[in-house]
Amino acid sequence: MIRRTSTLTMAILLSTLLLASIATAQDRYFPLNHRQPTGTAGRWSVLTHPQKYGYVQPIEVQLPSAGNVTFYQGSPKNAVQTSAPSQAGMMVGHSYRIRISEMPEYPGVELYPTIEILDRLHPPTQQAQSFPIPIEITEAEIEIVMQDRMVTKVVYLEQPDIAAPFEQGKRIRTENLPVTANLLQAADERGRPMAIIRIGGRIPDPTSLIDAFYSTSPLVIPPR
Repeated sequence: MIRRTSTLTMAILLSTLLLASIATAQDRYFPLNHRQPTGTAGRWSVLTHPQKYGYVQPIEVQLPSAGNVTFYQGSPKNAVQTSAPSQAGMMVGHSYRIRISEMPEYPGVELYPTIEILDRLHPPTQQAQSFPIPIEITEAEIEIVMQDRMVTKVVYLEQPDIAAPFEQGKRIRTENLPVTANLLQAADERGRPMAIIRIGGRIPDPTSLIDAFYSTSPLVIPPR
């Protein structure tokens, strides 16, 4: 469920592509290119705004209906499996690997999205857990990935004075842009980019003893 106030509205820019482009947004340089290592944009974000570094931003992963969300802390041995919708704290400037599985609409399907945290919200004091960044994964996106394509999404905080004049429902308003569009630049023009979600068909290598596939970034999973 998306939580909002009169000044807090989240939206998504989405593109289905194999390679994205390079973005220059305001005073930040965001290289959004799948040939670059995941995490480059997040690192640039905290280098240009070091006051963000170290802040643990709550996120909430939402699936089409039910299912499991597994968070990794360095290796599959340190996996923490939760039921969707699932909340965790992720550090600004870091990237994370999760697994989504046990979805009733997709029996046997497991996907491993990445979440890259670019910025933080500024909720009322002691209410950070009530204002997570929504990480919504839809049926349409899963169908695209099952066709051996990649989905890239940018979640952004809308500027109140130019926010789209639509009622915020249970699902996040999603705007589909052409493959040639620069998602981070477009998000920056509409508000403040908060996170990048990439969903593809890559799976971990079961033969690798040390697999960089899994995130080693600091993670906080609240008790449920």
